[in-house]
Amino acid sequence: MKITLDISSKEFDGIVGEEPHLKQTIFLSFQSEIKGEYKFEFMNSTINIFDFKDHLASQGLQFDSDSLFVFGKMQVLITRVKGADIKLLEEINNRAVREQYYTWPYTLSEGNVVCICGGYLSFLADFYASVFIVTESNPKITLTFNSDEALPYDFTSPSSIKRAQLSETKFETNSPGKLFNFDYFSGHFGTGRRVIKSED
Repeated sequence: MKITLDISSKEFDGIVGEEPHLKQTIFLSFQSEIKGEYKFEFMNSTINIFDFKDHLASQGLQFDSDSLFVFGKMQVLITRVKGADIKLLEEINNRAVREQYYTWPYTLSEGNVVCICGGYLSFLADFYASVFIVTESNPKITLTFNSDEALPYDFTSPSSIKRAQLSETKFETNSPGKLFNFDYFSGHFGTGRRVIKSED
């Protein structure tokens, strides 16, 4: 079942968190401008559902725990975005070796809100992104995920941590895409850029 939680009145990092035992993945889009509405996704994230239990119960979902581990993709929608700061930290053998920064410019005004989150980049697994998204006052912030891709989570319980680790979605692409294979490419495109032979 698809679940959407409106967390607009909450601090983002008070609801969406990370656990040291799990590798949260973030799918960011790096367009040239992010003003207005910004969407991105998480995988392997934990969410605090304590304040949303009545809402979930109204949809027929009962959870004993105050947190959920979402091992599937969870879409985040933030409106009224003004800009953002991102720090990319490259890690090799669990040691930070390089930092890079990116900013979508903004000017802070009284009442603005900052959404703080982070995760390992989906396309560069050795890079951890710390993200600060600045919005106008009263942004709409929603989380959407599938209840079949979530399970109750208790960070104080070793068995709950183990269950989450076993459910964790591994997202690393170590092999090149099909189009980097010369024989495959020429077999389906010839010397042009239009497919001349369908895949089987």
